[in-house]
Amino acid sequence: MPLSELVNCFNQKLKEEQLLSENPLELRGDRVEGRFGDARLSTELHPIRLAHAPSMVVGYDASLKAAQTTTSGDSTEQVYALAEDGPPVVNLDRLCRTIHMLNFLPIAHDDGSLFLHVHPRHILGVKRNHGAYFEDVIFRCGLSPRRVVITVQVTPVYDRPFVRLLEGMKSYRDHGYGTAIKFDEHSDHAFLERYCIEFLYRFAPDFVRLDAAFFARLNTRPEWAKRSQSLPAVMRGLDTQFLLEGVEKEADAALARIVGADLVKGGYYERLESGEREPDRAIA
Repeated sequence: MPLSELVNCFNQKLKEEQLLSENPLELRGDRVEGRFGDARLSTELHPIRLAHAPSMVVGYDASLKAAQTTTSGDSTEQVYALAEDGPPVVNLDRLCRTIHMLNFLPIAHDDGSLFLHVHPRHILGVKRNHGAYFEDVIFRCGLSPRRVVITVQVTPVYDRPFVRLLEGMKSYRDHGYGTAIKFDEHSDHAFLERYCIEFLYRFAPDFVRLDAAFFARLNTRPEWAKRSQSLPAVMRGLDTQFLLEGVEKEADAALARIVGADLVKGGYYERLESGEREPDRAIA
């Protein structure tokens, strides 16, 4: 189905479900944008590569780009702050993923995976059968859930509803989605050991996502340095792949090799392909 027809189809679907008076989706050239309140939503797709062969792109990570039409704010979290818990945040999350799916379609023929972020508030706002609604969106786009990896970011804010997050992730897996957990790079070693590692043992996702800044911050504290390897060690014992993000310089690429990353993501590789040199480091 042509992209324009899919946009019309989903506009009708979303308007009926959410009692909207205006179309939430708009096709601009070959890109799909959305509207939620005063925010205009769009997609940025970032290549995910094999760590041992970075020229091989195995998928794309969809991140939300949000711009406020009446303010200068452009933070994704600012947009989610506009949505109350329950149906509003569920509707926002579904809208964002629909936008990302439609923008992925022009390159979907490469058979790579689409990594989509699901906000923890969405999982907590849906009582059961997570993934069933979006499954219909995927099928209408001519793809299947096996091409989609659902990512949930785990932070200390959501340590209390631990069990409900686990149940939501298991439901996505039952529907055939790939699953990924992204741990907050600002977490300390206590959260890492008491929560993150327990999460992995109770639910081994297909992917674990960590930012290079996660290791850089841990290694600034001598007593945390040894602990910086505890999470990769757990991952190596599970049937899960390790995605290192935020690879922006040569030192980050070296870190990917040291910690045994399976996949990598970051601007360093795009600059490498284009022939750009790494920016000179400031001399102290």
